[in-house]
Amino acid sequence: MNQRLVWISLLLLVLISVSQASGEAITLTIDEAVQMALDQCLNLKRGAIDLAQTEYSANRLWSEIFPGFSLNAGLTFLPSTPLITEPGFSYRDEGLSYSLNLGLSLALNPSLRSSMRRIELAYRSQLLSYEQAAKQLEIQVIKSFLSLINSKVHITFMEERLGLALQHLAQDRIAWENGMLNELAWLNTQLSVQTARYNLSVAQGDYQIALEDFLTLLGIDAGTEINFDGTIEIVPLLYNPEELILLYLPQRPDIIHQYQTIERMELTRNITAHSSRSPTLELGTQWRGGSPTSGQRAGFSDPFTDSITGSVTLRIPIDSWIPGTRQNQTVRNADAELEKARLDLQNTEIQAKAQIRSLVLNLRNTLESLEIARLRVEVAERTVQATQEGFRNGTVQFSTLEEVRNDLNDARQRFLNGELSYQSMLLDLAAALNVDWRMLTSQQDRSTP
Repeated sequence: MNQRLVWISLLLLVLISVSQASGEAITLTIDEAVQMALDQCLNLKRGAIDLAQTEYSANRLWSEIFPGFSLNAGLTFLPSTPLITEPGFSYRDEGLSYSLNLGLSLALNPSLRSSMRRIELAYRSQLLSYEQAAKQLEIQVIKSFLSLINSKVHITFMEERLGLALQHLAQDRIAWENGMLNELAWLNTQLSVQTARYNLSVAQGDYQIALEDFLTLLGIDAGTEINFDGTIEIVPLLYNPEELILLYLPQRPDIIHQYQTIERMELTRNITAHSSRSPTLELGTQWRGGSPTSGQRAGFSDPFTDSITGSVTLRIPIDSWIPGTRQNQTVRNADAELEKARLDLQNTEIQAKAQIRSLVLNLRNTLESLEIARLRVEVAERTVQATQEGFRNGTVQFSTLEEVRNDLNDARQRFLNGELSYQSMLLDLAAALNVDWRMLTSQQDRSTP
């Protein structure tokens, strides 16, 4: 009884804790967000079903050579008799008959081996597509995660800007009421407040829209407030793009996919060629039982008889060897598709190399720009402090103060956007190399990850 009360008390404590936490914000890390998106994604669930189907077929290749079985049963309930001609319709019980047929057939062709390999390839291709879809979703979630952090920081700056404008408005209101401030300066102060409110409202609206999309992606109820825990550190990357290409180009998903396409084309060509040109050995046997097939009949009272037959047939196609025939053109088309797939592979490799070089170069340039943007923020902050001091002493006009404040907001926003751009390109580089992004940031002091 006491143990039961303990369990009930624990359950009540859990329910109370949940009810108290229901109105609180959820703290979310990058890994948790990615996992929630992976668990929630319907496209991945559909892909998992397709993957399971191809895996099932790949594990049962014996089905390609499994013989065909057939079972037929027949009953002649109306024996052959005239209907309108002489001597007229006559139902004859002795003409009733029945039959049972059991057949087995097997066709052997050299294309069977290629067919089995193509089934295995279909499974590997489906597995690659599933893994690639999961990685793309992971990159999408992380980018949204970082973008929302960026937006929250930007909103904080906007709120700070509005707070300063409101403080200045309160000071100028007293001066205006005491006749110590002219009308133009008072209007400029009010305009500054409304501009800050407008900018903050726009930033908050954009953040809420992006947040709702993010919550939908993760399967979280709309309106839930999120505290984002984690980020991607801005670290200098000293990688040599040519070494990255040499090491990681072959493991890119698009390169692997193109190699699989070529392999599939080769198998298709082999299947087409063997089916059209190679001999096919057909084995068949049939067992038949039922009413006698000859002699006098007494209907169903006839004794049961059976028979078994077997045949071996070698079919040798000829027309596919003749140039210009439809079968010959089919084989030529398969060769042409294979050649185009090889050209597509070369084009994919060229584009992949260019992408890796471009990402590494842009990362370096963005890192240099970030350092300049950081220095610009520091200078803008000191400029604002000095301008505010001059404004309080009456040596600086209000328009000058507003201008330097706007410069500070612009510098901060450019720095934030630069950080987000760097993080996004880092994720893109990790995807282009088909490696985990943490590997790039954890080995930044080496020339290759």
